[in-house]
Amino acid sequence: MVGVAGESAVLTEPETENEKTSVLVPTESEEPRSRPPKNITTFDLDTIDSLGKVEEHIRQEDLDQAEQKLKEMWINEAELTLSEKAEITYLSSRIAFIQQDVESTIGHLESVLEYRDNITYVREEEVLLRLAELYLSEKEHGKAHRRLQEWLEIVEEPKASELAFAGSLFVKIKSYTRAKEYLTRAIEQQKEDGLEVDERWSELLDHVERQLDTEN
Repeated sequence: MVGVAGESAVLTEPETENEKTSVLVPTESEEPRSRPPKNITTFDLDTIDSLGKVEEHIRQEDLDQAEQKLKEMWINEAELTLSEKAEITYLSSRIAFIQQDVESTIGHLESVLEYRDNITYVREEEVLLRLAELYLSEKEHGKAHRRLQEWLEIVEEPKASELAFAGSLFVKIKSYTRAKEYLTRAIEQQKEDGLEVDERWSELLDHVERQLDTEN
């Protein structure tokens, strides 16, 4: 996962004395026009500084300090914008993931989706795919399928590895026709990119085709 620094941002100056000293507005480069715009709210410079400190604590594997800093940020919850709240919650999910606390990670990621209109499509896609992966690891196939389906509905340029993951999840829920579709797309895209195809994708596709032959 990546933090706010991983997304492009535009620094703007305040227009009135009543506005924040300066704000950071996360944006997505070349946002596809076929999708409705997001309502990305402003990031106060103090919030940006605090988020940077949390990131540094995470890099240094000082997770207790990272969690403490996030708690301090929530003290002024009323002053936080919706996008800031989403980012703080997202960072909590990263910490929980590093701690291998799957239940807590899922809880934080689901909370991030409560701010769905206030996060970028890049972040939304990432959260949905991670949730699908985590639910799959917990053998909650129904929830994994729902989150994966949501991801499929919004993603416009999926990576080959993501298509392969989608295919593998459809195998898990025995939706072999869709599994074949996404595994085939993953392999074809990997070849088009001039990259070596993961043998596991091909083996899984062979398995899927045998299952389909059996059904027929």
